[in-house]
Amino acid sequence: MTPQQKIEILQTLIHIKSVNAHETDVADYLASLFAPYPQAQIEKVPFAPGRDNLVVTIGNPAGPQLGLSGHMDVVAAGDETAWTHPPFGGEIVDGRLFGRGASDMKSGLAAIVITMLEFLEQGTSLAGSLRLLATVGEETANMEQQRSRMRGTPITWRAWSLRSPVGWTRWFIPLVG
Repeated sequence: MTPQQKIEILQTLIHIKSVNAHETDVADYLASLFAPYPQAQIEKVPFAPGRDNLVVTIGNPAGPQLGLSGHMDVVAAGDETAWTHPPFGGEIVDGRLFGRGASDMKSGLAAIVITMLEFLEQGTSLAGSLRLLATVGEETANMEQQRSRMRGTPITWRAWSLRSPVGWTRWFIPLVG
């Protein structure tokens, strides 16, 4: 994948107005990126109309699983005329990309997706599997509600990382087995 293609993935994510709804549009776009790879398992998990979580799994299902999570919704832009750069424009100025979600969380989500796509593109053999959980409702505190709906999705992670590009990473490593 070229550097320009990576940038275009983030720009496309920023163009999608997933303001506390419409996460299905993001889920559909991300799923389309993985669709050319038959070894990728893609599953949409409904939360509410227009709001689907996305689960993508790649790698060796017989090995340990690492879960990588990021949310697809963004905070409302408010008065868009007050913005120096359009909030859903994804403009690049002086080497910096601007737009709603550029730092929280669409850039982190793009980084996870690009990493997984590059593993697929390069045919990288993994000892275990990677599972992307692209979720709804983080910006509206619906996390617990949506997690309860995700409980039907089999999760057998050895570890799980919840990464936010605004300065924190949380690792959840169960002390079992």
